[in-house]
Amino acid sequence: MSIHEIKQDFSEHVRLDKETYGLFMTPVSKFNIEEFVDPVLKWMKNQDFVEINERQVLCHNVQQVGKTNQILKDMPDLEKQLMECVHFHNNEGLNYASEFRISDVYVEVAHQGAIYAPHEHANCVFSGTFFINYVEEQHSFLKFKRQVQSQMFPVMMLPFKQMTAFNLQEATVPFKSGDVVIYPSNLTHGYESNMTDNRISLTFNVVPA
Repeated sequence: MSIHEIKQDFSEHVRLDKETYGLFMTPVSKFNIEEFVDPVLKWMKNQDFVEINERQVLCHNVQQVGKTNQILKDMPDLEKQLMECVHFHNNEGLNYASEFRISDVYVEVAHQGAIYAPHEHANCVFSGTFFINYVEEQHSFLKFKRQVQSQMFPVMMLPFKQMTAFNLQEATVPFKSGDVVIYPSNLTHGYESNMTDNRISLTFNVVPA
């Protein structure tokens, strides 16, 4: 009897009576659109810093470049590409029966020591971050937090023997300059203590059309 036949015979007779399931997964998608990095940087050279009063309570040492939504008016190809990413994310994840549009978009520069407190985005379904200039060794990564009703998770907080996909309270996905990360707008996220200047990102929110 060959090894293949032994494995096949074993798989036909073995009974799996112990299984652990992951329920209610949260979709987070990543796309690479690095061809838009240089055009966005070029666009930024002709823009001024503007006030970010509505987000001032959330962040420190962060500046917005250009008016909100201006970049999509000036770069319609970027909007088209972002919407392609949005449709893919929806189809592979929550699969809403709806059309979508980008409601607002803004470009931000995070300087050394910048932080963005954990937050969510209201009145939208998806949010996304396009990393225009991001160096893993120099800039803070985007961090997602588990959504729970209490500071103590689960009901009692016990020490873990090791970290697993089920007990993580914070997580991220791998990304680099040129990547877009799209996530549900109510998924808590932010970043801590940016190490060096010039962390540049574009954030956008998506609503039903």
